[in-house]
Amino acid sequence: MATMEYKCPKCGAPLSFNPDKQLFSCEYCGADTTVEEIQKIYAQQEQTETINEREVKHSEEAQKKAQAKGEEFDEDAMVSYSCPSCGAEVITAESTAATECYYCQNPVVLGSRLSGEYRPDFVIPFALTKDKAVDAFMKFCGKKKFLPAGFASKTQVEKMQGVYFPYYYVDEQMQASMTANAKKVRHWTTGNRQYTETSNYRLYRTGDIEIRNVFEEALRDKDSAKKTQPDQPMSNRQQNAQQAMSYLNQYKASKRHEMLQCVHPFDVSKAQPFSMSYLSGFKAEKREIGRQEIEGDIARRMDEYAKSLLEDTMNGYESVSPESYNDKTFNQIWRYTLLPVWIVTYKYKGDILPFAINGQTGKIYGKLPVAGGKLVLWGAIVAAIVFILATLGGLLLG
Repeated sequence: MATMEYKCPKCGAPLSFNPDKQLFSCEYCGADTTVEEIQKIYAQQEQTETINEREVKHSEEAQKKAQAKGEEFDEDAMVSYSCPSCGAEVITAESTAATECYYCQNPVVLGSRLSGEYRPDFVIPFALTKDKAVDAFMKFCGKKKFLPAGFASKTQVEKMQGVYFPYYYVDEQMQASMTANAKKVRHWTTGNRQYTETSNYRLYRTGDIEIRNVFEEALRDKDSAKKTQPDQPMSNRQQNAQQAMSYLNQYKASKRHEMLQCVHPFDVSKAQPFSMSYLSGFKAEKREIGRQEIEGDIARRMDEYAKSLLEDTMNGYESVSPESYNDKTFNQIWRYTLLPVWIVTYKYKGDILPFAINGQTGKIYGKLPVAGGKLVLWGAIVAAIVFILATLGGLLLG
């Protein structure tokens, strides 16, 4: 598995992207390096990190064999690579595109996962540091009085991970037209008589419409309980690595889609042309869904938006009943983009509660658990206070 490792030009230590400075900062010598400098230094190496054809072919053959046998092809099959810093064997999910070595903690980008047709068009870099994300999470928790003990502890927030998620953004220019039947009703009274006049109208609307930034997630919904262990027994080191990457299974549960949708919107005007270097120091997922798989859904959503825009021009009537709709697409642009999200999960009473923080804007999504014991205790205290006040009030009045 081909890997990319970004190192400080001054001292050779591993480099990570610094969201605060929008630079690459070295934790060892303190030197800052611009994105442009890093891209220039590693341009040649990034270009040579093309997809390993044998690996792709093997994956395709494995899928065909599984289909021929009527078996489900495991897209979550684990893949191993050697850390370029310490040489340790590290296990990752097949969709992982950037991670860190679980042994020496150095950031590593898996270049072959992000090349060829899987190379993103754009990336929105993290603008929120982990410290700021933790502060936002703690403030969010501080508003709740009945959290379980240890929920907002240091141990918990240290699990927070910065992850780039794959999304499609679609722009479309079209000409759309709609016909509709409309009705106006007028009431009036003359003398002792009441009158009603109903007027029927035939409406026609047409126009050039531009719809921008319709987005869709490019990861598949997976069951978090799905088997991810290989058939062969793993070594102790591999087991440790598997445990360390357990968060991958957690946020790939059905709640992930809702969680990610709720931290939108992102300011896509600040998206940068994709460079692998932005991923250094973060986790990243490559897309699992091809454009052809969601084109139908995107087309339906575009139609809904266009119809809504045309219907909004048909105001001033008692009722409007659309009759026909037609459109013609002149131009459509797809942008495969990586979006920055801070993720932290919490296991409570058998459930996994995911929390997400928009890595660009700081918007938070998540459901906070309620400790039943604390709630009962608080209810008892309130009841006792009410009883005491009522007793005192009775004595004073008596």
